[in-house]
Amino acid sequence: MATWTATNLISYDSYEDNTDVVYAVEYTVSHTSGDTTASISGRHNVDLSDLSSFTAYASLTHNAAINWVKTGLGAEEVTALETVVTSIVSEKNREGTTSGKPW
Repeated sequence: MATWTATNLISYDSYEDNTDVVYAVEYTVSHTSGDTTASISGRHNVDLSDLSSFTAYASLTHNAAINWVKTGLGAEEVTALETVVTSIVSEKNREGTTSGKPW
């Protein structure tokens, strides 16, 4: 199962009538099986067009930040990213494969 992690929040000191407004979430999607891990990092820009449900920076949770990312990306992209990291780990753990360079 893939794990989503918000690695950083980027905010404006002030935006419209609010302070400390998060406008981007940097995230990592990872999957681990045994000793093998694969991850993909990205950055999602938060839609600030409607701040009627604004959450103050100090009140944000990790789950809220990840929900912003997943909602912004959409279910199809979320599934695709999770599939990629899971597939990479499966390939790395597959018997009869070699990784490296011949030089």
